[in-house]
Amino acid sequence: MKRFEKIIGTDFTWLKPGENNLKECSRGSAAAHGEALPHRRIHSKSLSVEAEPPLSKSKRKLTASQRLTALCGGIAASTENNGRRKLTTCATSLLTVFLLSAYCLLPSASTRGLLPRAQNEMPSPPAQPSPSALPSPSPSATPPANLHQWGAVTLFHGLPSDRVHAIAQTPDGVMWFATDGGLAKYDGRRTQAVIADGLPSGRVLALKTDEDGALWIGTDNGAARFANEKFDPIKECEGKVITAIISPQRGRAIMASENGVIFDCQTKREAPSRIAVTDAERNPPVIFTVRTIPDQPLQSSDKDHPGLLKITSLALLNNTLYAGTQSRGLITIDNGEVKEIQSRPRSYFINALETDSRGRLWVGAKGRGEESSLFDQTDLMKPAKSNPATGPVTFIARGAGDDIWVATDGRGAFHVADGKPAERFSFQETGGALRSDHVFAVFVDREEVVWFGTDKGVCRYDPHAIRAENISADAGANYVRALFSANGHLFAGTNSGLFVYDANLRKWHSHAEIGRRIVYAIGKAAKGNALVATSSGLFTTRDNPGVSVSLGTNEPAFTRLPASSDNLPQGDSVRAIATVNGVTYIATYGYGVEKLQASQRSLVWPEPSADARLREVTTLATDGTDRLLIGTATSGVFFFDGRQTSTDNSLDSLKGEAIWSIVADASAVWIGTGKGLFLLQSNQLKEIIAGVTARDVVIDLANDQSKQLWCATAGDGIFKVTLDDQFGAIVSRMDVEQGLPSQRAFAILPERNDQEAESVIIGTNRGIARYEPDRIAPTLSPERIISKRIHTADELRSGLQLDYPQNTLLLDVTANSSRTFPEQFQYAFALYDAAGHSIRRKVSHDTQFPIEGLKPGKYKIVARAFTKDLVPSQPLSFAFTVAGAPFPWTSTALGVLLLLSLIALAWGYFQNRRIHRTSAELAAANRDLASARLQLANETEAERRRIARDLHDQTLADLRNLALLVDQLPATGANDVRPNRAPSRPTVLRSEIESISQEVRRICEDLSPSALENVGLSAALQFALAHAVEHAAPNCRFAYEFTCDDGLDEKLNLPASTQIQIYRIAQEALSNICRHSGARHVKMKATLSADSAFELGIEDDGRGFAESATRKNSGRGLANIRARASMIDAKVEWSKSDAGGTVFILHKNEAISAS
Repeated sequence: MKRFEKIIGTDFTWLKPGENNLKECSRGSAAAHGEALPHRRIHSKSLSVEAEPPLSKSKRKLTASQRLTALCGGIAASTENNGRRKLTTCATSLLTVFLLSAYCLLPSASTRGLLPRAQNEMPSPPAQPSPSALPSPSPSATPPANLHQWGAVTLFHGLPSDRVHAIAQTPDGVMWFATDGGLAKYDGRRTQAVIADGLPSGRVLALKTDEDGALWIGTDNGAARFANEKFDPIKECEGKVITAIISPQRGRAIMASENGVIFDCQTKREAPSRIAVTDAERNPPVIFTVRTIPDQPLQSSDKDHPGLLKITSLALLNNTLYAGTQSRGLITIDNGEVKEIQSRPRSYFINALETDSRGRLWVGAKGRGEESSLFDQTDLMKPAKSNPATGPVTFIARGAGDDIWVATDGRGAFHVADGKPAERFSFQETGGALRSDHVFAVFVDREEVVWFGTDKGVCRYDPHAIRAENISADAGANYVRALFSANGHLFAGTNSGLFVYDANLRKWHSHAEIGRRIVYAIGKAAKGNALVATSSGLFTTRDNPGVSVSLGTNEPAFTRLPASSDNLPQGDSVRAIATVNGVTYIATYGYGVEKLQASQRSLVWPEPSADARLREVTTLATDGTDRLLIGTATSGVFFFDGRQTSTDNSLDSLKGEAIWSIVADASAVWIGTGKGLFLLQSNQLKEIIAGVTARDVVIDLANDQSKQLWCATAGDGIFKVTLDDQFGAIVSRMDVEQGLPSQRAFAILPERNDQEAESVIIGTNRGIARYEPDRIAPTLSPERIISKRIHTADELRSGLQLDYPQNTLLLDVTANSSRTFPEQFQYAFALYDAAGHSIRRKVSHDTQFPIEGLKPGKYKIVARAFTKDLVPSQPLSFAFTVAGAPFPWTSTALGVLLLLSLIALAWGYFQNRRIHRTSAELAAANRDLASARLQLANETEAERRRIARDLHDQTLADLRNLALLVDQLPATGANDVRPNRAPSRPTVLRSEIESISQEVRRICEDLSPSALENVGLSAALQFALAHAVEHAAPNCRFAYEFTCDDGLDEKLNLPASTQIQIYRIAQEALSNICRHSGARHVKMKATLSADSAFELGIEDDGRGFAESATRKNSGRGLANIRARASMIDAKVEWSKSDAGGTVFILHKNEAISAS
């Protein structure tokens, strides 16, 4: 495809079904599911939402009325040039498709050759941990819209194994995972494998948290309890395979095993001593009282697998203990008596038991892939099979309400509400977000986030995340500008009319009387009748005075109220509705503010002779003093008390920008403008969010006095703002990465359901989105406290003491929440002095709070964490003291000893001069010694060259002469054979002479390397590497690689004596590799660094060693290398390679000439 795009010069943009490339579109990237993070998508912003005049006909500056007048669908009116441009685009698209088809239908020679090769080289798929008869489905090419609800924790993130059997959560918010590789925990920042004393080794199969917050762990080698940062093993369970754990009451756990018995464990702790000082004294050891049920182990009824009975699951209902078994079905245990339930139908192989909030007993059994294995066995003798085709059920978990979650082996997970299947999650239906259909565990945490344990890691699902929905297939109907809720009904004003939501059918219905008009606002009049502000007039309910809606036959009938004047420059475009002191006002764009009395409309502001810009009214609101607040397109904000209009000088900076939304109470006024969100409080205007187009601002229902509010923006998603008494305004943002269908939001509506749970409805230009904010406070704990040492969390109880001169401190904290990812937390820190005055504050996503330059005194740090929904954690606070400078006893003592110090100084001066002279003489001697060593080495090399020359000139000449004489001998010499001697042939003698000659040549080359003298150092090093391989023993040979810088010999400025020493060092290093390392690959590299240094590196993959060990037991080879390196002022070092083996490096400075 990329090749074809290059040929035709066109880039392809792939659109989702129903999208048009002439409108705003979104692209999704299928990011890997290996991260516990929200799915990130890149959304392009729409180029035009409000209509604009065509630029081809007018180049003048647009007026406010032209910028704020909208057409249907939010798209500017088409012109002749626009139509021509669209036709050109369509023609280009058709040509592109035609060329693409032709290109694909013409097979090339390379294509014909590649097809059989690709078929022959197709790799076989890797084996799955839990294979099934059917192949695993593949995720769709387009990521699903709800992928932001999912996250994953896998082997890549720190799990010891991807196969997860159980999940639990402790009160501090830490998630615990039972895997085949052991126990792991996720603290909100990282996933760590847990290895500790007292924790049985092997697979972890069961987890359960009791009412005390202690974690019970069941493994295939016993059980343990985790509390107070300590694991206490249960000796009675040692060596037993624990499969399931329930905790019916505080300090008690009942554990099932595969050994035919059930363990009833209760804890007893001794009271700590009143004079306890250490943590061990404060937390005395736990004493376990364990009772085995029954007294004798139960036996299996499976003829194919005889032996002890495998008990897989437990449930306690009405003080009766139920156990699910393999081969004996459901059994009850009452007062130690075991009884099998002879039900019809009866499941003999049960994997899971659970009770819901209504007291029903659910049973999950083995079964075929296309049948249901989930039973409601509240009636023990007549279990009722549930509807979903679950296949084999592996786990059942209680949900947040009356629902349950069912895990299956091969068909994903099911959400069952009121005994009926509500949702199904599988690998294919979630687009790969659920990483596997083989689910072994389900857990619903305190924030109602669902965790799935699979054979490919842990997957988390947030059912309360943003969910997008379309109102209609019409794009204009999905462009939502207003939202209104009354009497349990939801209204949406769109670019294509008014719609009301049917909660029973989950469907939107349109109102024919409003038609396809743009609806800007929906509200109530003073008398309670509904008002709908549209681009073509104001509508009100005719027959039904209120907004009570009965969908179908009794829908409210709307009638249009006539305009107060026929002279409306911008038409009867009503933009806003507000009621103040029982009087309803409406804003007509281009005309002004009108008072509505019955069906009569009358202008109240501005005067007919006023500036036309004052008539461009965009929004209305009321404040706590019963005044009408008027927002305009360019003239700012006005206050109307029913008789006259006034302004506020503190709002003058808002003039020139459109005022889109105002919400106020008695103490503050929030103003959403085209350049940001502002807060007017105590006659001071504060900028809260800069650079955004704030279209709608509403106060959060869960907070009064405007402490929290929502802000919808056109282009930046939605924001939530909270006014914290300690840290001021804190802002959180949600956009397409969190699931919004578009960045452009125009309306936002908080509401509550029957269970008083808050939800937020967002209107965008791509439909609406529903979101349920989190109300659970996160946990906040100190990760690190560092001064000149690392402090423990226990030290915070008594306060930290920073000794002089330490005046710095670093606090690092960690927040944990299932619905907020680590990078979404905001951390607020405050530092107070002893008088309670704030010294420093910090609010950011950074988890660290560094403090420097503190003066002596007492201080206090307060830290809080805010989730993405701005839910604060409990404050983390502690005090610390910075010690002042102590009394200068040392200085006093030094003053007393000053005279003695002067005397000692004089004596030391003379001694220093004597030592300096001695040191100079010693340095000179060392230099002479080094020079002598180098001269000796040079003489040795000269003597080697002489010997090599003599061997080459004399001995090789004699050997060649002897070879000539041998060649003159007769071919056969049988008649001259001496008695008792074997006949010798000249050819054999000649080969021996050649062998001796070759050996002499090798000796000559070793004594005086010709490559170094004739070619250069780089060639000599390469020859030494090849020579070492050639003459190595067959079992010691290796593959080698040599690299060097271009022009190394020309740039190198080393004397011949230094180069020969480098060559000898390389020879010795290669010799060590051949004899001791057992390497199979050696790489030599000679380079020149930027600081004029020569560096020789030799890396092998053999047996590595530490340089410290070689210094203790070094042989002659390493000693020779160090000695030669010291003679030429070079540095040598050995180190271990990351992949195994040894890396040898020689470093020689000043190896390049200055030119």
